[in-house]
Amino acid sequence: MISHSDCWLIMQRMAFAKKSGDLCKKVERIGQKIAEKCKGLPLAAKTMGSLLRFKDTVQQWQNVLDSEIWQLEEAAVELFPHLYLSYNELSPELKRCFSYCAVFPKDHKIDVEELIRLWIAQGYVRPNRRGERLELVSLEYFYNLAMRSFFQEFQKAKDFPRMRCKMHDIVHDFAQFLTKSECHVLGGIGRNSCSKRPRHLTILGGAKEEMFSSRVVDLGRLRSFLTFPGGIVPQNLFCSLKCVRTLTLSHCWLPEVPTEIGSLIHLRHLDLSWNPFVALPEAICDLYYLETLDINNCDNLSCLPERIEGLVHLRHLLNDITYELGQIPQGLRMLTSLCSLTRFIARSNSDDLAILKDLNQLEILGVVIEGEVDFGSAELGKKVNMREMSLFFRFEAHFIETPSCIETMEPPPNLEELVLIGCPGAQLPSWLVTMSHANNLKKLYIENPCNISSLRALWKLSSLEELELMVVEKLECLGKEFFGVTDALDTLSNTESSFSAEPVAFQNLRKLHFRYFLNWTHWEDLSEDDEKVAVSIMPYLEELKIWDCEKLEALPHRILKKISSLKILEIRRCSKLRDHYSDKTGDDWIKISHISRVDISNDSSDNPH
Repeated sequence: MISHSDCWLIMQRMAFAKKSGDLCKKVERIGQKIAEKCKGLPLAAKTMGSLLRFKDTVQQWQNVLDSEIWQLEEAAVELFPHLYLSYNELSPELKRCFSYCAVFPKDHKIDVEELIRLWIAQGYVRPNRRGERLELVSLEYFYNLAMRSFFQEFQKAKDFPRMRCKMHDIVHDFAQFLTKSECHVLGGIGRNSCSKRPRHLTILGGAKEEMFSSRVVDLGRLRSFLTFPGGIVPQNLFCSLKCVRTLTLSHCWLPEVPTEIGSLIHLRHLDLSWNPFVALPEAICDLYYLETLDINNCDNLSCLPERIEGLVHLRHLLNDITYELGQIPQGLRMLTSLCSLTRFIARSNSDDLAILKDLNQLEILGVVIEGEVDFGSAELGKKVNMREMSLFFRFEAHFIETPSCIETMEPPPNLEELVLIGCPGAQLPSWLVTMSHANNLKKLYIENPCNISSLRALWKLSSLEELELMVVEKLECLGKEFFGVTDALDTLSNTESSFSAEPVAFQNLRKLHFRYFLNWTHWEDLSEDDEKVAVSIMPYLEELKIWDCEKLEALPHRILKKISSLKILEIRRCSKLRDHYSDKTGDDWIKISHISRVDISNDSSDNPH
């Protein structure tokens, strides 16, 4: 519990964002009275502040204060009056999307992309205009709910860049109250008491087979059947689910997927991830309306169904970490609605990539490249919707120069996130910084570039916000050219006009991470002469992390001094750097002491991921 004044302070921070000072003065007394109704609950203050952010007049603030909801005596309403006020202002679509979150267990980390696909599968998302993509509309729904404090603890997972979040326990209780006649939970501790005829069923660890009796749950009425780790699958499941739209059977230890699954004709979302089955039945291709097929982490899966072209509405084929999966069926080329294809194998001297030619709705693509391939046949340059691409190279060690197939590749023009793993050759492909997409690229992850000893020219990526470089073996010295200093000085010296613009290296970079640089010993700093020339280096960098770079001896102090925006410096398992700086005394420490947070650790138990 906190004081009324502290509640008001929380509300002010959220409610007055981007509002005029004049309005803030006029509504102050009203806001203080609303703060008193929060009864010392921080969540209530945060929720009311989020609600009042959308109120632009004194009368609108007064209406919140005078709302009848504050006077209602119903026990459940008394528990959630602040949430009721915010919930009642939502559109019918947003109300459905919020209340559906009751299907998740308490304290569950919600994958935002998965949540969006679940909303779409239930038919809760309505496009504002013809042709508008449902995923974009769903994302607007999510941000709208997040701005009203229905979600919290936002974080990005290790992989690029899956966002996750949680619901506060009280918010979750509120969602369960709203859906008490529709949602049912089996297993777990303290399951909610629900209707005997639920529409959505959640299975937690501890559920037993007898809990699925028809007296408890009418499986034929369910629109959602969701299991969480430890949940079980009843024997008659696939014969009983007549109306199901969402079926998640992740972590269920399914030895096989029965052919009866083909009879679930209303199914939109099928999650079979983290299961040991070795094949999918051809009957799965009878699921005409299926939009999402998640087979991530199915390690034993060796093939996809040959009749895959039958899944004409498939939008997301999620097949990461399916290392036994062989060649993709040719019928995949017919799935022109496909937006996500997370693992596609292209083999040397084959025409595999031609399968991607007409898949122009692709937004997320992961390709495993085994030897010389013809990127031209995929026509990646025409895929204007693609925003994420991962390229995993499996080349023999003798590729010292960059193979021609990579150098001649035309990347998607609007790419925002790029992962390059095992890139062969002595230098990164030139299109990385010279093609038009370089103006859009925001996140770049490079791991194990085989023979690269220089990272020149990356500084030209003007829109880049996050750069992570990992497992770099050949590089011993990171020179000034990484920051564009050498190129900038050459440009300035060859420019006749004294009014030319100041060169800027990594002009939008916020996060820079170095990990596992095995032979990196020296990081070249600016000289006194360099400092006299106006060159801007990473003007917005906030976070620098250096992990597992055992041979690196010192940091470039002059460069770090120029980066006035730097707030976080994190050093993990870098013994020589630790010896230089961890005692927080001496000349070397003084040179980095201006950084707000310096975190130095040599704990081998730290997890770099």
